[in-house]
Amino acid sequence: MMMKMKLRKKERIRTAPQYLFISFSLDRKKETLLVAGKSRKVSEYVYYTIINITATERVIQVSIQYEDNQITVFQSALLQTTSTVAVTKDIILIVDPTWLPAEIEAIQQHVKEKDNGQRQYVLFTHSDFDHILGWNAFPEAVTIASRGFVAKSDKKETIQEIQDFDDYYYIQRPYIIDYPDIDIIIDYDEQTIECNNTSIMFYLAPGHQPDGVFAVIQETNTLIAGDYLSDVEFPFIHHNSEAYERTIDKLENVISEKNIHLLIPGHGHSTNDVKEMQDRIGDSRWYIQALRDEIRQGVTYDVLQVFVDSFLFARYLGEEHEHNKQQIQAEEKR
Repeated sequence: MMMKMKLRKKERIRTAPQYLFISFSLDRKKETLLVAGKSRKVSEYVYYTIINITATERVIQVSIQYEDNQITVFQSALLQTTSTVAVTKDIILIVDPTWLPAEIEAIQQHVKEKDNGQRQYVLFTHSDFDHILGWNAFPEAVTIASRGFVAKSDKKETIQEIQDFDDYYYIQRPYIIDYPDIDIIIDYDEQTIECNNTSIMFYLAPGHQPDGVFAVIQETNTLIAGDYLSDVEFPFIHHNSEAYERTIDKLENVISEKNIHLLIPGHGHSTNDVKEMQDRIGDSRWYIQALRDEIRQGVTYDVLQVFVDSFLFARYLGEEHEHNKQQIQAEEKR
């Protein structure tokens, strides 16, 4: 779509309280207008940024959900999956770079722009294929994941999921697809990486998957939660519901004890609102307990179905709700 218009850099307008992303060409010089709408919990403004490129470069479309001086949260068009880049004087931490090639290329470009010789790390919050498929775009980075991630028995199946996805959508990637080799293995809670004035603390987080990890960047009071505490999903229990509840307890304690200023989930919107963080914790706890009670008592809770239906993507989430039922039913039989 060709348009003639002029905008001041960082011009802002009020918009509806929802996430928005638009990208189109402005003129024959191939300027690209990126509209990055921030979470309704973070800001009610949308920021326009003009990026100039040459005729020989490709247009990279990217959605940035949240950005401050040190943290940038990219949001994929698929499943509202987040990829976070944290930048300090000492390190660049890249978390779960994903999905589409152009989205990963935009993350690469951002890292390149922020690179002043810092040590680079890639953190995998867990082994679901959508959280690992972009790791080879950062070949110089030190990789971090849990012991369970390393010991995963079905690595070939995970890689096959990536290949199936790419084949189905005719996607070609400019790097090898394989399972990550891990340099730093997380074995216990509060295991810490320190680099000069920057420290990152890690916590084991089983429940969604058995190999989950969440992290706290202490310099910025940022919690990278992995696939927990989303505003667009209720708990997806692919491992164990009781382990999931213990991880929620752990997250609640960390949010309080570490004075968390920014919560970044693996899917959905980041928030710097402490009450919102508490609400997400409460909703997750209530959902698991209500589902367990429904199964144990052999009744149907209408309010539970209303809760599931209240999410925007209820059709897909309904399938995950049924999976959760089967998971807890299996647990109850043990």
